[in-house]
Amino acid sequence: MTWGRTFYWCAVAVLLLPALALSGVRLLEPDHARAIQLGAFTPYGLPLYAAALLLLLAGLLRGAGRRAVVLGGAALALAGLLLHAWWYAPLVTGATPAAAADATPVRLVTANLFKGAGDAVELLETAVDADVDVLVVSELTTGAVAEMEAAGLDEAFPHRTGEAGGGTEGTMVFSRQPVEVVQTLDTTFDGLLVRTAGLSLLAVHPYPPVDPEAWRDDHAQIRALAASGDATVIAGDLNATLDQAPLRALVDDGFRDSAELANAGVEATWPVGGDFPVLSALPPTVGIDHVLVTDEWTVTETRTVDVSGADHRAVLVSLAARGDG
Repeated sequence: MTWGRTFYWCAVAVLLLPALALSGVRLLEPDHARAIQLGAFTPYGLPLYAAALLLLLAGLLRGAGRRAVVLGGAALALAGLLLHAWWYAPLVTGATPAAAADATPVRLVTANLFKGAGDAVELLETAVDADVDVLVVSELTTGAVAEMEAAGLDEAFPHRTGEAGGGTEGTMVFSRQPVEVVQTLDTTFDGLLVRTAGLSLLAVHPYPPVDPEAWRDDHAQIRALAASGDATVIAGDLNATLDQAPLRALVDDGFRDSAELANAGVEATWPVGGDFPVLSALPPTVGIDHVLVTDEWTVTETRTVDVSGADHRAVLVSLAARGDG
């Protein structure tokens, strides 16, 4: 084999092997931390398979190897490409349900402040400038709350519930309207079901998949409460993407992600800075912060928002009651 062919097949392997790993994790759902984390990158199988297919087709034309081997690789790449396209298609296709004619939009932001290192005052100012009705914040420390109070938190959001913490555990809901706590969750970082601003809102922050058992247990609690029918909106850092089993289960239960409803594709929110310097040198690569809604709601706007010092982008969504059509 010549150096040219060696380089060619190495290039094919560099593209095809990671793509196959992404497909395998999505299909088999192994109960291993690294495999679960790899599953968050499932959408990147699309460009990997596409590039591998083009390379294999070019190799077929140039006689880069035994024809049967090259054809087999091309068929594998095509199958993977079609499979990942099928998984990804709902994020960019389909009609966005119309809002009811008399619907008053409710604007919501969910943010993770990275153990209080995120600029809480900047987040507050962003929420005020965007005329937000409800603010869900995780990894909110008592110090961050004090900073927000000094910057006018009580005037902007006079109602609140939940508890701040000393690091990752604090989860709170701030609202322009009264907040009724319906139920609390005994998840690792806490969670709560509240009624406010016309929403039946489940604010959550499950454990990350560094511990698969804790991750699955927290998501099982969230799903059980969501399936009770009391929650119509779920918001927070869910530490999972739409390709991973816990969120696919919520979709099966009737919840839809705001980005999917708006045909926005993957709204990547993580990582930005934080403890992952290599990944953080790139734009955010995975979408683990979400607003999920039942069919009572539609989405009229969704976008991500930078928060200085945080390792997540916030998600800003405008919800409206869905029309009958």
